[in-house]
Amino acid sequence: MTITRHTAACALRALLGYADRLHPAALLVLVLVLAGLAQTAAPYVVTLFTALVTLVKAGAFVAGALILGRLAVRLAAMVRSIPTAPPAPSIPTPRPVP
Repeated sequence: MTITRHTAACALRALLGYADRLHPAALLVLVLVLAGLAQTAAPYVVTLFTALVTLVKAGAFVAGALILGRLAVRLAAMVRSIPTAPPAPSIPTPRPVP
């Protein structure tokens, strides 16, 4: 017989369902075991959550860089396509009369 997630959940649900019928010492042991499991799992949960937040921040950073890159390429193409203005007519500089 293999222990699957479903059978473990059913066993835990049954154990917690009969918690009101347990001896007070057994109930104390059950609470201490569950608290110990929570204390043991807390660093892993925090580490996984921190890794998830880091991945989301990195993804946002990369997406922002891609957006800025596309904007830079569009701006460069737009600047290249602007026609140059004709040269300004030369205005003679006034010379002082002798």
